[in-house]
Amino acid sequence: MACLSAPLLFCVKRSKPQLIVPSISTPHEQKPLSDIDDQGTIRVHIPVLMFYRNCVERRGEDPAMAIKEGLAKALVFYYPLAGRIFEGENRKLIVNCNGKGILFVEAKANVKLEQLSDKSMQPPCPYLKQLLHTVPGSKGIIDCPLLLIQVTRFTCGGFALGIRFNHTMMDAQGFIQFVNAVSELVQGASVPSIIPSWERGLLTARPTPTITYEHNEFKGFELSKTTRWWDFEKLLRTTKFINVQKLASDPCVFFSKNICHSLLIKRSFTFGSRELQAIKDQCPSSTTFEALSACLWKCRTIALLPDPNSTVLLTIVVNIRERLQDSKLPLGYYGNAIVLAAAVTTAKLLCSNPISYAAKLIREAKNAVNDDYVKSTIDLMVTSGRPRGTVLRNFLITDNSRFGYDDVDFGWGKPVIGGVYGVGYGVGFLVSHKMMEDTKGKLVALALPPLIMEKFQYELRKMTRAQK
Repeated sequence: MACLSAPLLFCVKRSKPQLIVPSISTPHEQKPLSDIDDQGTIRVHIPVLMFYRNCVERRGEDPAMAIKEGLAKALVFYYPLAGRIFEGENRKLIVNCNGKGILFVEAKANVKLEQLSDKSMQPPCPYLKQLLHTVPGSKGIIDCPLLLIQVTRFTCGGFALGIRFNHTMMDAQGFIQFVNAVSELVQGASVPSIIPSWERGLLTARPTPTITYEHNEFKGFELSKTTRWWDFEKLLRTTKFINVQKLASDPCVFFSKNICHSLLIKRSFTFGSRELQAIKDQCPSSTTFEALSACLWKCRTIALLPDPNSTVLLTIVVNIRERLQDSKLPLGYYGNAIVLAAAVTTAKLLCSNPISYAAKLIREAKNAVNDDYVKSTIDLMVTSGRPRGTVLRNFLITDNSRFGYDDVDFGWGKPVIGGVYGVGYGVGFLVSHKMMEDTKGKLVALALPPLIMEKFQYELRKMTRAQK
């Protein structure tokens, strides 16, 4: 039994976790992941939530049972997801397709879906741990279930679907492809409309690896002593954490492990058509993603107040499915078909220029991604120990708003809201946010120290005010 007392007495009673295996026998074999799949940056689990209203046409039917049966059928086509990952030479990840299965939990809440406020259903959801409980021993990347699913029924007949997936196995587009396959099989299809394709060998390093780009997104930019102390003392002034000896010895590790997890507040920010247009008006030649990312990057950097001469980055996640010419990925490819690209400047230039300056840098970084860039990224992974992206001075933003999280229908209608619910320091997930009649809204949840969050909100209000 898990309870959260505020703002609603919300209790969830969970059944014992069970393993869902493919409904029929599947091949037992070992499949190497691609050299994009196993990079350090995406050796993480991604949490997803989808909230569904009661459907009178499905009265008496159990969504948990339907989804469980659909998962077993889908795993026949996506049988590597029922396996376990192990690590080979040079940190290479390989999936052992042994059919052990994915974790599934049924749960019941003590409230109606309607009792949850709209804000509490959007990231950062205060009930995430209740609706997607971490089963002990399941958090690892190696030798752990690759998916954890929890279906929580509300007293009104509505339900929440929580899914945590191992990012090394698939990206957002691949994940939605899998979930849509489940929904189709739940509703009577015998095969998914899109047949999954493995083909991870298309994204592996060349026989002679050749790094032809800077790849600033993986560089650990050096910090001068003055920059280090000036910057981190500002953060310490916003918190009660004062272990400066640990800070001085290894600022990167200190910052990510201590401040990030215990001294941050998490808030979501919504952008309707009016706010998005106000931002776009400041950089009319940019896309909505470029303009909004530039706005968030600038406001966040002003709030953090780094040394003006320090290097700052905005890292974006670029989908390469439509960009590759030499090695086109087949329809149904559900592995990670993404690379990181970074816009780089100094804090002074970013903060003193209009957001059109930042938007231009983002556009240039995105447009630089071509076949050669992808090959260079892959070769870097293999020759550099599959590194993580840089953390300091970096803000990573990814657009999950167009993949259709809020369109997945298992027969109970489309979700009230759905999307990625991960919130952490230095990362922003853009998700769709349909407000009233406004269907083109965006939402992003961020984590920052308290006083810096206040400054960020102040700067954001100024930036999204309609220009006169």
